[in-house]
Amino acid sequence: MTNRTIIVGMAATFIALTALLLVAGVVVSPVLLAVAVPFGVVSYFLWYHASGKLRDRVHREAARAGPTQRERARRRARTAEHRRAAHRTAGATDGGFGGATTDDRRDPRDRAPPADGMSEPEAYATLGLDRTASQETIRSTYRERAKRLHPDSADGDEEAFKKLNQAYETLKN
Repeated sequence: MTNRTIIVGMAATFIALTALLLVAGVVVSPVLLAVAVPFGVVSYFLWYHASGKLRDRVHREAARAGPTQRERARRRARTAEHRRAAHRTAGATDGGFGGATTDDRRDPRDRAPPADGMSEPEAYATLGLDRTASQETIRSTYRERAKRLHPDSADGDEEAFKKLNQAYETLKN
């Protein structure tokens, strides 16, 4: 049984109950007409969902929002994430006194590489990505290349795989 079948069955049940309450409201008591109204509303929304019109409306609304609004939302999220990362970094390097040092005011991606790793520009170059790439893009690019370069695969290259892992570890934080 699919979800659509269940929803159609529920809609049919609520439609039958609505009809029964309407008839009983006319014959027995007008109070039952007031009870039939919520059942009718629920019947309508279940039918609207089961017919696929609700899904179509949601897709139309999402398409109407357009890529510009979505892109602006992504940029705001990235900016907020960069601010949080800079704040965490500032808290870790200022000795806990709350002031940011001059090093913390720079873009965190421009800092010197860690002693055991590579710099962020090198990591982006290794993955073949732009510095504005989202975490999801970084992750998907890493996975695609890891599948190809893994030492257990036919075209595997252990050194390239290690370098790829190091680049991903640098960028995922």
